[in-house]
Amino acid sequence: MMFRGFVVEGFVIPTGSMAPTLLGEHWLVRSIQTGTEVPVGLDGSGRSRPEPSRLEDHALGRGQPLDGAGVLRRRLGDRILVCKYIWPFFQPDRFDVAVFKNPTLPDGPSANYIKRVVGLPNETLWIVDGDIFVKAAGEDEFIVQRKPAHVQRESWQEVWTSTSLPVAPERRTRRWSGPPWLGSPSAAWELGPHGAWRKPGDGTAVLTWDGDRYPIDDWSDYNMISPMGQRGLTPVRDIRLNFTMTPEQPGFETTFQLVADSHVFQFRIEEGSAEVSMWPVGDPSSAEQRIVGIDSVQAGRASAIVFQRMDQSMSISINGKEVVGLQWNWTPLERLAYTGGKGTESTSTRVLLDAASRPTPPELTWSFQGPVTLSRIGVHRDLFYQRPVLNQRSMKNAPIAGQEALVQPGTPGYGTHPDKLAVLGPGEYFVLGDNTARSLDSRLWGPPSPMVATQLNPHPFIVDRRLLIGKAWLVYFPAPHAPRKGGMGLIPDFGRIRFIR
Repeated sequence: MMFRGFVVEGFVIPTGSMAPTLLGEHWLVRSIQTGTEVPVGLDGSGRSRPEPSRLEDHALGRGQPLDGAGVLRRRLGDRILVCKYIWPFFQPDRFDVAVFKNPTLPDGPSANYIKRVVGLPNETLWIVDGDIFVKAAGEDEFIVQRKPAHVQRESWQEVWTSTSLPVAPERRTRRWSGPPWLGSPSAAWELGPHGAWRKPGDGTAVLTWDGDRYPIDDWSDYNMISPMGQRGLTPVRDIRLNFTMTPEQPGFETTFQLVADSHVFQFRIEEGSAEVSMWPVGDPSSAEQRIVGIDSVQAGRASAIVFQRMDQSMSISINGKEVVGLQWNWTPLERLAYTGGKGTESTSTRVLLDAASRPTPPELTWSFQGPVTLSRIGVHRDLFYQRPVLNQRSMKNAPIAGQEALVQPGTPGYGTHPDKLAVLGPGEYFVLGDNTARSLDSRLWGPPSPMVATQLNPHPFIVDRRLLIGKAWLVYFPAPHAPRKGGMGLIPDFGRIRFIR
């Protein structure tokens, strides 16, 4: 009991606010065509078996239905271990996943919440275009907060992978038009077994991403049967492209260009060098560039390569090691201007916010020089924190005098607008759910419960230090399922035992 009270304690994840990092009760849906297996939250389906017509197979593109014979299995929520915080020796870091008492309802069955810590005491926080910007105490400028590498690796969400192809596309109820990469010229490309692509000839050939059939936005498998979770989808421009490349002769070159936020972001590998660069659209002469010599990509040898852009940075990794990277430090207003295509000459924050709410979808172009074979190609997108407005749930507790306007339904969520920045005092934390479309968190909480307000902290939206329990550490009993229908969940998914990042 002493160990449980002061060191480690177990908890069960009840809902999907942290999906896909941590799973609440859900359906595990498997496609018999592509073999993809995804969790689909049932907390929006009335706990009844979802209609097959509402299920999609994201591996085949947006709106492609899951085959009617797809397998559905009911799973319970993950069971996790939490390491207790011990001040001042062990306390929250940014991007930790933490368990705490719900400040709006700190007792009862819904008392324990789990979210990701993004704002720390004495900071001012602003959620801009899906990323976290923070101004430290005594500073004048907001700085983008980049996720640590171990957190970033677990934050990517799959858009498409070449290993998930339909085994019998001719039997599908809806026509499938093929993978999202469109070859030009088409005769230059051969589609091989297991999703491999081969360019056998010399010269240059290009692959272009079909964003109409495979949009890159904040759509989520977990939310596919929840109308609320799929409303107002926003294009996501923080993207990872991973692949295995085998050049067939010396003199090879590959260049990947991502056009987003009024800029071109370019990744290039050629024999002996790797390069990342960025420049405003139409102005390549002002490019920022980093280039390094490499010997890890050679003709006749397969190399695992990752191109990624996230949190105002870009990098190339080869065989698990980052070889070159580039960072830029746009201010929040610059970020809004570039996202909305208005340019930095615009001085109206209202105009910038309105334009940035409708960003242009990313454009992906990938070119090759010389014969090459590609396999295990995957495209992933990063977490994207949305900007909701307050609703009646934000008023479950009465506000104290002077805070009425701050918690007024219909106004922007806390920390999502320059008129409502999240200003944190001593011992106050700002938390968000990874499944941002379906998370009730520091953006949307209203006033704390009367008990918390009178005994701990009267400020709305924040988590007081004294409500924090500990850091989520390990999923030790992942998503158990019952051996028989209606039985107790006894059998864990052993393959998903994992540390929590």
